[in-house]
Amino acid sequence: MVEDEPISALIVAKAFSENFITHHVSSGQSALEFCKVKLPDIILMDINMPVMDGLTACKKLKSQENTQDIPIIFISSHDSPEAEDECWEAGCTDFITKPYSVTTLRHRVNSHLAAKLMADKLRRLATIDGLTEVQNRHYFDDFLRKQMKLSVRMEHQIGLLLIDIDHFKLYNDTYGHTKGDECLRIIAGEIEKTLKRPTDCLARYGGEEFAVVLPHTDIDGVTHMAENMLKAIRNLNVPHKLSNLSRVTISIGGICMLPNKITQTELIDLADQNLYEAKNAGRDTFVVKYTTKALQIVSKRF
Repeated sequence: MVEDEPISALIVAKAFSENFITHHVSSGQSALEFCKVKLPDIILMDINMPVMDGLTACKKLKSQENTQDIPIIFISSHDSPEAEDECWEAGCTDFITKPYSVTTLRHRVNSHLAAKLMADKLRRLATIDGLTEVQNRHYFDDFLRKQMKLSVRMEHQIGLLLIDIDHFKLYNDTYGHTKGDECLRIIAGEIEKTLKRPTDCLARYGGEEFAVVLPHTDIDGVTHMAENMLKAIRNLNVPHKLSNLSRVTISIGGICMLPNKITQTELIDLADQNLYEAKNAGRDTFVVKYTTKALQIVSKRF
């Protein structure tokens, strides 16, 4: 609730306290700061407030990618058509004039929340791989593009790992596609467990390949993650009788760099080249390269 009148905020809090966790800030600027820390499911906003008015705050929230889908309901004593038009133009989801019925407010909020939760679910389904339940290729492409831009702007290095399950076609031929699907889910789950930061992204890149984006990560961090993934899959000890090691293994190719003056495709190609080297080195290993003006190769086999 974004409201500079404490009594009005208290009425709203009391109306929703039984079913919702409510938060109160007293200006549009405070709402923006709050959303940087915690994203609300819905915002009830007054128009006239100190520091920053509701219309300005609404426009700013709707212009930001992480907050643009949050429903914003204006609650205001302004009841002129001009005031309503300004609210719609700012990007609000609904408009309620004071005084209002608490019952009507509850129904409006519930209706907009139901729509938002459904939209969130559909967005999630659109970005999740149905088999492994990690992010899909579409999400990976969009996430990597954004993180590359952010890395250049913040002058932070970024890491990319491409992971391939060794001899997976032979595994499918030997154990069947049902077991193959189960193997993919297990491998994806173990790789995901190695990711400790919410900013790291695991995606199914295609077939038996996975990709991991590691924002703000140096060469030591990328190498450490590759080591952990290799160890995690080894510890699974999933039988694979046609593999030379008699178990399921992975090969990893990685790149770490400040992605300035390089395209997304070129970055992926660099990681893919290193994956090819790991395969040629006998599989069950990784090759990670750090690229600036000089080239440093870090490769390790356990």
